Amino acid sequence: MSSNNQKQFSDRTLRAANFDAASSEDVVRQAPAAGDAGQMDHIAERTRKKTKTKANKKLIVTGLIFAGLFAVSLYLMTDSPTVNTSEEAVQALESGMSTTLPVGVRIQSNDECLDGQDLTITHSSREDECKIYIWDYAAEDGDYVQVIVDGIAICDPFMIKHDPVAFTVPAVGEIQVLGTRDGGGGITYAVHCDVNETTYFNGTDVGDGNLYTLIRE
Repeated sequence: MSSNNQKQFSDRTLRAANFDAASSEDVVRQAPAAGDAGQMDHIAERTRKKTKTKANKKLIVTGLIFAGLFAVSLYLMTDSPTVNTSEEAVQALESGMSTTLPVGVRIQSNDECLDGQDLTITHSSREDECKIYIWDYAAEDGDYVQVIVDGIAICDPFMIKHDPVAFTVPAVGEIQVLGTRDGGGGITYAVHCDVNETTYFNGTDVGDGNLYTLIRE
């Protein structure tokens, strides 16, 4: 083989080797690019899933809040007695007493404080003790009272509610219902005495009270 032919053959061999090396470098450079694309797709998918999960959590929390509010409102509606608007209730508001309305009756939706009055309760019971029941016949608005028997407090001040609170007191003596806090509109309350089965609807102010004198015939 001539020297020119040998040189041409060597040049072709060298160019082929350089081409193969360049092709290999391109493959090596392209491989990470393909891996990066796959990784970006994976990150994007994870981001979408996290976003969707957060949105679902927000929906669940919002749903629980609304469910809780609904349950509370339903409880308040069912727990609060309906205002009695019968003729007996109208008469009770006018006279301040009733022998027919049940214990715990509600006869006003809002506080409209009645003029306070002291009362003498005459009865024929031979028992040494009797029970009285105290409740708010209007709105539960934070009125507080205290029960005092013959000058001695028998309880701490308490909030009067629609649910009656019972006390055992002497069948003969003086029972005072003292107003200690006005939630607004005056302190309105009812007292039912079992010795004569009569309910008295009354009102008072803070620091003042109503006196019930129990006398046996």
